[in-house]
Amino acid sequence: MKVAAIDLGSNTFHLLIVEGEGSKIKEEIYRERVFVGLGDGGIEFLGEEAIERGLNACLSFRKAINYHRVDKLKVTGTAALRNASNAHEFTSRATAILGVKIDVIGGQEEARLIFEGVKQLSDLDERTLIVDIGGGSTEFIIAEKGALVWAESFLLGVGVMHAAFHKEEPISADHEDELRQFIQMTLAPLKKELEKNNVSCFIGASGSFEVLESMTGRPSFKNKLNTVEMADAHKIAVMIIGKNLADRSQLPGMPLERVKLIVVAMILIEEILKMTKDVTLRVTPYALKEGLLAQLLKYAND
Repeated sequence: MKVAAIDLGSNTFHLLIVEGEGSKIKEEIYRERVFVGLGDGGIEFLGEEAIERGLNACLSFRKAINYHRVDKLKVTGTAALRNASNAHEFTSRATAILGVKIDVIGGQEEARLIFEGVKQLSDLDERTLIVDIGGGSTEFIIAEKGALVWAESFLLGVGVMHAAFHKEEPISADHEDELRQFIQMTLAPLKKELEKNNVSCFIGASGSFEVLESMTGRPSFKNKLNTVEMADAHKIAVMIIGKNLADRSQLPGMPLERVKLIVVAMILIEEILKMTKDVTLRVTPYALKEGLLAQLLKYAND
């Protein structure tokens, strides 16, 4: 059975088509990622240009879905679509293009699906913190013995933080300090949870973590967790934070689509690493879309 998942994120739209076998993903058939910037300028209101970029991405996805003759399709929207006052202007038109209802999910459900996605690559037996940095929100999950034990979604997306704090190039020391204080204040519930029982593993799911991984220059593997040494993570983060937009665009391993927002992402990662006491950092490309597919296959075979 061919199944597809579309993740309409605040910064990036993803399409993933796979061949399923029972309730498991057997083979990846097609993957497409479009940097839409749906939440550019904030996630409270979607601009017309952002809506058009999103609809064009949906048209491209629809062509791929038709070409590969997908049997089942699931579409979700996240922070920008659950917060924007005019989200319906996009969802009504996108639904007509894609032919299925867009399920705009809450932060807790988003976190659960990310957990299910990462679980496709790891049994999550040891106490693990999973983080997925999005454009509008960032999800934090603590898992242990294969079960989700704590989850929260915070409005710490890179688009949100960039609009509020990254006002010059490079980011000023004052704005960097303000952002770090904002992150620490926002993540107080996470810090409290980690102080009760710290984790032994930290998994970064896709996006900004993949940039960090690619910039180490070490080979990475799509279907496994890839380790990033703490010293490398800190060195790369400091280098990125100190550079302006033009200089960041020249860095080896830096995707041009990530250049604008990567600074605030690195500051967030640094603050999380402080809370986890520099435990092992692993990076996975698996996240929400893989969780959607796992759920779709499970229900199809129940």
